[in-house]
Amino acid sequence: MHLFRPIWVAAGLGLALFFLPTFFLATSQLRAENVASSEQYDLSMRGMIRLIHEKPAQFEALWAERRRNKERAISSQFSASERAAALQNIQWEWAAGLINYPYFHQRETGGVVAANWQAKQEAIKSIQFNEEANLEHSNFQLLIQAWLHDTAGQLLKQDPMLMRGDNRWLRANFAALETTITNRKVKAHFMSKLLAEHIDENGAKNVLPQIVSAENNGVDATQIGKFRAAYEQTTQAPTDHVAYTYQSVDDVDLQLHVFPTKTEAKSAPVFLWFHGGSWSTGHWSYCPVLCRALQNSGFIVVQVEYRTSQRFDGTPLNALADAGRAIDWIIAHSNELHIDPSKLMVGGFSSGAALASQMAVLNNTKVRAAAYISGGFDPSKDTWYNSVVGPLRDTKPLSPLLMVDRNSPPQILFHAKDDVMCVYQDAQDLSRKLTALEIPNRLVSFEQGGHFFVFKDPADRQRISMELANFVEQLKWK
Repeated sequence: MHLFRPIWVAAGLGLALFFLPTFFLATSQLRAENVASSEQYDLSMRGMIRLIHEKPAQFEALWAERRRNKERAISSQFSASERAAALQNIQWEWAAGLINYPYFHQRETGGVVAANWQAKQEAIKSIQFNEEANLEHSNFQLLIQAWLHDTAGQLLKQDPMLMRGDNRWLRANFAALETTITNRKVKAHFMSKLLAEHIDENGAKNVLPQIVSAENNGVDATQIGKFRAAYEQTTQAPTDHVAYTYQSVDDVDLQLHVFPTKTEAKSAPVFLWFHGGSWSTGHWSYCPVLCRALQNSGFIVVQVEYRTSQRFDGTPLNALADAGRAIDWIIAHSNELHIDPSKLMVGGFSSGAALASQMAVLNNTKVRAAAYISGGFDPSKDTWYNSVVGPLRDTKPLSPLLMVDRNSPPQILFHAKDDVMCVYQDAQDLSRKLTALEIPNRLVSFEQGGHFFVFKDPADRQRISMELANFVEQLKWK
């Protein structure tokens, strides 16, 4: 189950586990032989992922062998400049793998690689950070991304200033660039890239200092204008809903975004939505289908801003605590918001669905119904979740699939059968347990589309809206 990793990591794992050669072969045996052969040269992220269970010394040896194999395979027909370029690309891939390996090895196995592991240190020493021409090459970009993640992670553990406030990983990445890269064009390139990705994945709240830094370091004025426009939007009062601060963390306000019902009601049911993003990224506004459908059917919809690792270096336990506080705040202010607290429903996508399902089990005296899209329901099986949460708390009582009981509320699950990030089997098992406990539930299955099926097919979204309307009707809340 890959729900609990950042999305790009999960996608990489999925490709690694299910990759097949793209050219045609006569038999499955030939395909298998070709995969085995190609692995001898594979220095990609997929290749590294396949070796993460190896011990550091063995990984280093295998990785070096792959580099030699790939270097020997360079065509003799290449010119001197072509050969040099090919060797440089191989070197970048090799270095990125050595820098990435300790992080992924620990995530997947729990094994710790020494911070001063010589192989990684040598890989870092080989990086030519300030060569502008390298920016044109994707393998150089991937190498710098690996170095940034490694360096930013270390800075977050060492710098007290980075341990507080908002957008901690973005700030740590900027700090790494400022201290290591002196070439203005190279620095501007990566600052612009980091800001664009952060705003796309997490929103632009509180990013003004990084925008100013990017501008001072030569980021294109047009791009700066886009960043500033996104930031300014976060400082304006919303026009279609009301934002309430339900708690502050390190002087950063976390808000509930309350959207009024589309129908007239003195006391309406309420739906709390938790966005996805694998506990790492995500923005409160990301809500496919469910929020709009329930708002149109008479619910007040509340979209929750909670702590993630990208913004707060937070853990799933921080998100769990925030979810509980959000529910308590809504109930405490139910009269002011014209909400009926006895008709409180939660929902979410991906990790947000996992969070909502935890609320349905752990907060079942307050949560009266739940709806999930592509949810993960047994985090105790996930190696990353156990590595992060396990040292702080037993993960089994945090797994809805293990803890569901007769007090759990009615639930509806939307899930694709070919989801490799949050396996369909867990959704089936949860539905079966609810049925055995005589708790109203429905598993709405989709034949294909994977983890992100809801974003792909309008017909699937229409089906979700119809099934959700039927589920709500059966609650008899109106």
